[in-house]
Amino acid sequence: MQRAVIAGVRPTRLELIRLSRREQIARKGRDILQEKLDALVIEHARLTKELETMAVSIQDQLQAAYNALELAGIMTGWVRLEELAAACGKIPEPTVTASQVMGVHVPVISMPDVTGYFMTQRGYSMAGTSGQVDEAALRYESVLESLITYASLEGRVDRISLEMNKTRRRVNALEHLVIPRLVRTMRYIEFRLEEREREDLFRRKRMKQNMERKERGGDQTSNLL
Repeated sequence: MQRAVIAGVRPTRLELIRLSRREQIARKGRDILQEKLDALVIEHARLTKELETMAVSIQDQLQAAYNALELAGIMTGWVRLEELAAACGKIPEPTVTASQVMGVHVPVISMPDVTGYFMTQRGYSMAGTSGQVDEAALRYESVLESLITYASLEGRVDRISLEMNKTRRRVNALEHLVIPRLVRTMRYIEFRLEEREREDLFRRKRMKQNMERKERGGDQTSNLL
């Protein structure tokens, strides 16, 4: 039993009260962390499902964009299409900020209005190109926006997953290590206190018996005199 208890603990009633308070705090902390873990699991499942749906949508968008690009290449000519692509403006850099989801700091990736940006930064005149080129450009711009949204959502899922693992470890530590050890320590103290009370009771009985024998011995001596 002593190996399972907290080292250096003193078997006193004051220590028992202190450990009892610690156990109550540990149980409350475990309950709060368990509630947080349950909420994180639900949020993680929701975001994962959203990611899966978005991945399928992006695949469809990529296929549609590729088909539009292939048609634009056939109608305009691949050499001319490469010249138009080289004249396009540079893609703006995304910005990464942070927000909180259920108390967890998650990254948020965002960009300016990509469609509006490329409408003015394409580098070629829409009047001098076919509708297939514009269609392909619009579809790839839409894919880019979806990819940015997907990356932001994936970063959120990763952070929530890390927080889930961290919270689960804390819950397990409280549930299987901290609380059981406090309980065993309190039982050990109660056992020692009960043992001490039995020893005190036995000692008092022995002292009472000795005093009674002495009194009887004194009475007998008085009678003989």
